[in-house]
Amino acid sequence: MRSEKRVLMLGPSLDVRGGISTIEQFLLSHWLSQGKYKVYHIATLVDGTKWSKLLVAIAALIRFLSAMVIYRPDIIHIHFASRASFFRKSFFVLIARALKKKVIMHANGAEFHLFYNRESGPLQKRYIQYVLNRADRLIVVSRQWQEFYRRIYKRSQPIVVYNPVGCPDQCPDQDKRLPVVLTLGRLGQRKGTYDLLQAVPLILKYQPQAEFWLGGDGEVERVRELVSKESWGDRVRLLGWVTGEQKAEVLSRASVFILPSYNEGLPLAILEAMAYGLPVVSTPVGGIPEAVADGETGFLVQPGDVQAIAEKTVLLLKDDGLRKQMGANARQRALTHFDVRSVIHKIFEVYDGLYEE
Repeated sequence: MRSEKRVLMLGPSLDVRGGISTIEQFLLSHWLSQGKYKVYHIATLVDGTKWSKLLVAIAALIRFLSAMVIYRPDIIHIHFASRASFFRKSFFVLIARALKKKVIMHANGAEFHLFYNRESGPLQKRYIQYVLNRADRLIVVSRQWQEFYRRIYKRSQPIVVYNPVGCPDQCPDQDKRLPVVLTLGRLGQRKGTYDLLQAVPLILKYQPQAEFWLGGDGEVERVRELVSKESWGDRVRLLGWVTGEQKAEVLSRASVFILPSYNEGLPLAILEAMAYGLPVVSTPVGGIPEAVADGETGFLVQPGDVQAIAEKTVLLLKDDGLRKQMGANARQRALTHFDVRSVIHKIFEVYDGLYEE
């Protein structure tokens, strides 16, 4: 009997633009330093055409079946979101259970409640419930999502494991930051991008020196077109998709982070902003209230409340002491609750409990 414990992790390719792949990158980059479980990752999705995605899905299935024989994992750890992501991963769940493997499903989708409650008919709901309840454990990213999933996942209590973030060793110098309002993510309605744009002239009325940096993919051309028509358009800078050193640079230079989302899991962009000492203006949806403590590490406003977005942002830009204190509080919260090493330790606790059954 071998002494090493093996995990097979399934999720998007590590270079896919999106939250799940970033989570995987954080976990896998720190995995070996923990030295407890050996992990092998299979990519089930890539960015590209429908045909390229189909070919990768087929290749993933072949690699998955081969791994059952060659790698012989003890635990299958499957990241999933909603809609196509869920259905694609459901095949792996059912195969793994048929082969009597222990399965963990890791829920990351920001709109799974809409997918299940509004978009799925009775038969589809039954299939979703059936697949979820084949998993030995269900990991969720916040207590709010735990409450949602416990209605449809009955096998055991859904386990809250926060998303991980890599915290820089030192917080960037607060006195060297620019009057920049930063947002990162997929530009579009769900992320509140258009609410932020509506708030721009209201903010500039009181803070005319402010700049607005929007990083991400999504509806970039629509945003560009809207901004080009406005007199304040030169105050908005579209960064595109930012990673690595560029991301560290913008997080180090900005003063306030905004993400006025309508639906979320636990957005990594907010956790990264907090790790860099940025106060956050966001909304109380998904797991955000478990990251952003209203009045302590930032402010929470209702989705769509453009006036409140503007007021809280102006307050942070004008009050240096408040902004610095909230930024320091945010960094400490990120270090305490979301540091990647702590998150991996929590995941290993889930593995330990399942492995010992």
